[in-house]
Amino acid sequence: MERSIEILTALSLGIFGLSHLLQPRVWVRFFIDLREKGEPGVFTVAFMHLPFGLFILAFHRVWTGIPLVVTLLGCAWTFKGTLYFCFPAIGLRGMGMVSLERLYFFRVGGVALILLGGVIGYSLLTSMPPFPLGR
Repeated sequence: MERSIEILTALSLGIFGLSHLLQPRVWVRFFIDLREKGEPGVFTVAFMHLPFGLFILAFHRVWTGIPLVVTLLGCAWTFKGTLYFCFPAIGLRGMGMVSLERLYFFRVGGVALILLGGVIGYSLLTSMPPFPLGR
């Protein structure tokens, strides 16, 4: 199960990272739209983080090596989702920093997500069992 969660995480990070890198303007508009909704918009962000974080924490208890990164992401996303649900003003404060003038932050974040997904993917590839050629 841990390996499946690592694959899911690596692919998700890669896709979200590529999207942040190629479509930062859309991401900025998305978060500005959520910010304009106020606290319900913050709940949307919490819904984006909490379920995946809890899923990782429930089924990925790896505390060594590169896979530890996946577990720590699960902890971080669970914390962020919980924080935003319980204290939406904190989420609004963070979303208040999003602007078209700071578009580059989404590109930088995209590169970071791609690299993180790549590290997890590399770990998966280098720890793959050999492919059986016959019986």
